[in-house]
Amino acid sequence: MEIKIFSLKLKNFKGIKELKIDFNCQNTNIYGANATGKTTIFDAFKWLFFDKDSSDRKDFNIKTLDNNNNPIHFLEHEVEAILVIDGVDMTFKKVLQEKWIKKRGESDREFSGHETNYWIDEVPVKKKDYEEKINSLIPESLFKLITDPSYFNNQLKWTERRELLINISGANISDDEILDSKEEFKILKDNLEGRSIDDYKKVVQAKIKDLNKEKETIPVRIDELTNTLITEHDIDYKKVEEQKEEYNKQLNNIELEMTDIQTKAKENMRIADQLAIAKKELADFKLKKETEYSQKYSTDLINLQNEKKVIENTIRLNQEEDSDRLLKIQLDQKRKEELYKKWDEVSKTTLEFDPNSFICPTCKREYETDKKEEIKKQFEDNLNLHKRSEQEAINREGQTINIRLDENTKAREKIQQELPKLDNKLEEINTKIAEIEKAKETDNSFDVTSLPEYSNKIKEIEELEEKVKNLTNGDISYLQNKKAEIIEEINKLNKTLNERDTQEKTKQRIEELQTSEEDISNKIQELEGQQYALEEFTKTKVELLENAINSKFELVKFRLFDTQINGGLIECCDTLVNGVPYTDVNNAHKILAGLDIINTLIKFYNTSAPIFIDNRESINEIDYIGTQIISLVVTTDSKLRIEVI
Repeated sequence: MEIKIFSLKLKNFKGIKELKIDFNCQNTNIYGANATGKTTIFDAFKWLFFDKDSSDRKDFNIKTLDNNNNPIHFLEHEVEAILVIDGVDMTFKKVLQEKWIKKRGESDREFSGHETNYWIDEVPVKKKDYEEKINSLIPESLFKLITDPSYFNNQLKWTERRELLINISGANISDDEILDSKEEFKILKDNLEGRSIDDYKKVVQAKIKDLNKEKETIPVRIDELTNTLITEHDIDYKKVEEQKEEYNKQLNNIELEMTDIQTKAKENMRIADQLAIAKKELADFKLKKETEYSQKYSTDLINLQNEKKVIENTIRLNQEEDSDRLLKIQLDQKRKEELYKKWDEVSKTTLEFDPNSFICPTCKREYETDKKEEIKKQFEDNLNLHKRSEQEAINREGQTINIRLDENTKAREKIQQELPKLDNKLEEINTKIAEIEKAKETDNSFDVTSLPEYSNKIKEIEELEEKVKNLTNGDISYLQNKKAEIIEEINKLNKTLNERDTQEKTKQRIEELQTSEEDISNKIQELEGQQYALEEFTKTKVELLENAINSKFELVKFRLFDTQINGGLIECCDTLVNGVPYTDVNNAHKILAGLDIINTLIKFYNTSAPIFIDNRESINEIDYIGTQIISLVVTTDSKLRIEVI
């Protein structure tokens, strides 16, 4: 794709009130002193398509300022360009303007923000459609790369530059091919285990770091253990062990003697336990028999008392029911008397006529005699109907009351018949209870000691008591004291022997740490060998990539790795101009380097766009590049001077 500028028009843009440049798709030189607006032309072009200035800033001032550096309001800031894209004209236009609103009840308008409008080929479009159209022609990232000679080196990160160069080189060098190219890379291939070289490099670095950290702690731990060793002592550990063995023999003899005494003591305790059990059995037997005799009265007494409670509860419930039904009878009788009175009142109700009832409400004349008789008869019929209805209701309620009265009366009669029977039964039970309680108080005929079982148990207890009198108690306190003394001596000897064991374990642990330190050193050495192989791998890969990349450029070359002081390699992406780093060459060579890079990018992407070269005055000549070049040249001209070549 080939993109060229046919014309560019600015209006109220960054101090330029109005300017139109007819590039006619040709190379163009724009001359002028500093601050005359050369860079503004590039800013306008970038803003028209990407909302940014030539320095890739989105937040920059577009508005025209007055003498006090304040924005001049109510202006439209406009940029319009006609591009020729593969021979076809296309017009793009963008206008930024202020929004002013007038609130209800106020005379002055108030600033409320900005709005931007867009046109493509004079057709108004939305921002989204405008941006999609531009991106469909050329992505913003590519546009920056092929229009600004400084963008590649000044705006891209080194990793982005490196990735772009690898894509341009077309070098399809796989890691496996490099790993197979040298025998020294076999160790890497055997240890990758499906990981990438970059990931494995991180693994090796992390392992070396962890091992060094672990190795640093070992000498400190060895020193700590060494300080705990007893370097000089004259303890005869063999003699200590012999003393311990002798004490253990004495301790064993004492424990055997104590066991014999304790065995006899256990037999004594067994006889004493039998005596205690026999006495308890005698007490239990006595309690059981006395309880059985006592319960002969208690069972009958409890049954009678329970029956008494049931009868007393039944009497209470009957009395409560009798009182409740009596109250209902009294209320129904009272209501019945009220119904009698109501019946008399309804029967005696007479009809009184209102004279106005016989006057026509419309004409206010009195009705004829027949009509009046008809009205009277209607009133009388209504009265009689009402009286019959009232009397029927009274009859129905009276019948219901009579049913309830009959039911409650019969229920009371039944209760009155039951209550005397319950009272008699309660009196009989009270009499029986009194008789049992009296018999219980006067009955002293039971004697548990007269029972044969009681006499046998007494005899057994007497025999056991006789045996207990003849027992001899073994005193083992002397042996216990002697045992404690021997154990104390053995503990002292054990402490001495434990110190020897601790010393041996400490020496063993020191040897283990020294062995571990040596193992870690060997592992670090092995990993450092892999690290060196990784660096050689990277160096080999980068050399291949550098050769493939540098073959694409005429002036510039690229260095993709740098050697550190310790000999290690660090990845980078440095641009070199005639062997000199880009940052150290003059402005002219920076521009030429940028043009060389753009020329390669144009060929790779098969896309060209106008190149804006700022400070063009520093370059005498440039090699041919197959695209339109807009040169911004600093001169002494006080106003812009445009020369189409």
